[in-house]
Amino acid sequence: MLRRVFFTAAGLGAGVALGIYAVRKVERTQQRLRPEAIAASAGDRAGALGSRVREALAAGRAAAAAREAELRAAYRVVEGGRDVPGWSADGPRAAQAPQWGATEQPPFSR
Repeated sequence: MLRRVFFTAAGLGAGVALGIYAVRKVERTQQRLRPEAIAASAGDRAGALGSRVREALAAGRAAAAAREAELRAAYRVVEGGRDVPGWSADGPRAAQAPQWGATEQPPFSR
């Protein structure tokens, strides 16, 4: 008899515990799926996407600036283009390109 009472109480306790867990889980899901919560979540995701796009643009601009500096150094071009050897007010004359050896290829060859 004591055994039946014990297992009945244990089953009843487990049922109550599972019931409370299920009710809390459903309430959390309802809160998460409300229009206000969905709008806030979408706003957060859009903000995160915007920051990633800004970071990518900044990285691209930095890479472009580095490449431009590299090319300016390779072709001896200064800011503004006025102090370049072979440059006049009428436009560029035959600019002196770097001389490539017999085995070297220019980096922009087709």
